[in-house]
Amino acid sequence: MKRFPVGLTFALSVSALFAVMAAAGPASFRSQQTPKESKEQPKKVKLDSDSLDDKWGEVAFDHETHSVRKYNPDGASVTPCTFCHHTDQPKDSLKAPRVTSERSVALTADVLKDPAATPVKTCRACHLQAGDDSKELPVVTKDGKRVKVDNENAYHINCFECHDAALKAKPDLAAKISGSDPKGCGKCHLAK
Repeated sequence: MKRFPVGLTFALSVSALFAVMAAAGPASFRSQQTPKESKEQPKKVKLDSDSLDDKWGEVAFDHETHSVRKYNPDGASVTPCTFCHHTDQPKDSLKAPRVTSERSVALTADVLKDPAATPVKTCRACHLQAGDDSKELPVVTKDGKRVKVDNENAYHINCFECHDAALKAKPDLAAKISGSDPKGCGKCHLAK
């Protein structure tokens, strides 16, 4: 039987351990694989996992925390599902530039308990990646320019809107959330 030197065996074992740990990623950033649509609420998801940006990559988003805790800027209520999933409400409830509606009732966790309920689509079902012109995207004015609401713009517009309102209501949150501070990108994004 061939024997490996103790040092080589140890080095191979440590290398294998690091490879497994690297593949798993930090515990705080592990997330479920998100299907295109589902009636199950994910706990954690990765946003923008295929970012085109050369510096910033994915965002670990804690869906469970944002959907069940009183994180609404008022500090007293849970953010409604329709804040992000805007197509999941009646058309007369939409506010510009949101114009697409796919439900006759507003989405809630209770609505999804109905076996006949329509599954919820992910953001990417409608908000395509920049450069993907396979379907027409809405256009909004952002910083004085007209821009397509691709996935990156949709994420930034929604996240900043809520984070900015939360910071205005509670300035002490500045250390925890990025708001619109351009230097705060690393608080949400993992660097590539």
